[in-house]
Amino acid sequence: FFFSLFYLPLPRMSEADFIAAADETIDDLIGLSTKDDGWTFVGEEKGVRIHKTHSEDNPVVMVRGVTTIKANAEDILKCTETLDERNKWDEMFIKGTYLKDLDDSHQILHLQFKSPSFMVTNRDMCLARAVKRTDGIILSNHVSVETDLCPEAKGFVRAQVYASGFYIKQEAEGESTIAYVIQLDPKGWIPTAIVNLVAKKQPLVLAKLRKYLEK
Repeated sequence: FFFSLFYLPLPRMSEADFIAAADETIDDLIGLSTKDDGWTFVGEEKGVRIHKTHSEDNPVVMVRGVTTIKANAEDILKCTETLDERNKWDEMFIKGTYLKDLDDSHQILHLQFKSPSFMVTNRDMCLARAVKRTDGIILSNHVSVETDLCPEAKGFVRAQVYASGFYIKQEAEGESTIAYVIQLDPKGWIPTAIVNLVAKKQPLVLAKLRKYLEK
């Protein structure tokens, strides 16, 4: 009987649980995207301003990129969520699938990404996503979840997304500010120091998104 306690199945997350997981940190995206308190400026590259920050409870660095794109906010959002075309502006993206629509603004999705090195296994992630529009701003928030809809796949290591989101603000007709915040643990054998070093390049995906939308 004692040992059986260790094999009891974990409670399954309900649809309400997935929605709550995605909603829990979505409003934090505003502060994370617009305030510099606690952030260290890394530099500017390809028109993207990059910052990083650390928290006491997580050794994995959080990074932020901010840039301006000559496109309307809704068009930028549509581009980020159209998975069939993401590999046109994100060369590390393999494929993605919306597994379940929870309601009009919440989904569960599965994403697969190439490794930057042939010595490292490709990564995938299962995410709950929420979209919110408030005061002329669009927020798209993502967080890792576990579900039977998204079993681990052969040839991939399941990454852990602690925070990931887009903050998109319409500045003028045909021009928007976009911030991308990401805190991701790729798991596996990669040392945290290497993870944090490579993470500083992740916000540069905004430069590729800008180039794709402004072509």
